Amino acid sequence: MEVDEFLEIVEILQKEYPKWDAPAKAFESAYERTPYKILCSTLLSFQTKDEITLKAALRLFERVSTPWDMVSLDTAEIERLIYPVGFYRKKAKSLKEISQILIDRFDGTVPNDFGNLTSIKGIGDKTASIVLENAFGKDIVAVDTHLHRILNMWGVIDTNSEKESAKVLNAILSDENKRGLNRLIVSFGQIICKPVSKKCDICPIKDRCPEVR
Repeated sequence: MEVDEFLEIVEILQKEYPKWDAPAKAFESAYERTPYKILCSTLLSFQTKDEITLKAALRLFERVSTPWDMVSLDTAEIERLIYPVGFYRKKAKSLKEISQILIDRFDGTVPNDFGNLTSIKGIGDKTASIVLENAFGKDIVAVDTHLHRILNMWGVIDTNSEKESAKVLNAILSDENKRGLNRLIVSFGQIICKPVSKKCDICPIKDRCPEVR
């Protein structure tokens, strides 16, 4: 699939997006979208369903709004607040360590550039991309399992890893076309183009999909 055809599909999905009750969309208005809270919820989300992540984040944010709040808690208390996210013990430790680094190196603020973000132990390329897009409005494509799976299925890209997919997409798409792409395709993957039991019968782009043709 050529990029131009893919962008036509994106336009169709953007019109359908408001109709979807996708778990990924719930984050948009569930809590005050500060860079620090976006970073924390992103760290919680890996290998965890969005529904579980959001509930854990809301419990955490009843107690925590800043890095100083986080470091004031015992790790065991953080574990209790975020359970049952995947690897909750490791994530609790990481949340506290990252918060301390933010205090020590960045005066408690979340950096708004890729280099400084990824220089913090525990923040990888995907986390940094999600934070930069959602907290700072940067034109960058964050790639998760849905985006990697669906765009490879469509033949937009031919990659073997999410990291490779992010590199290719950020190279071939204009800044304008990067905006909101992750949330759009993730929502589409959660509601219609699921990894198992795809809902091809109600898919708005089924006539363009290589899997259906």
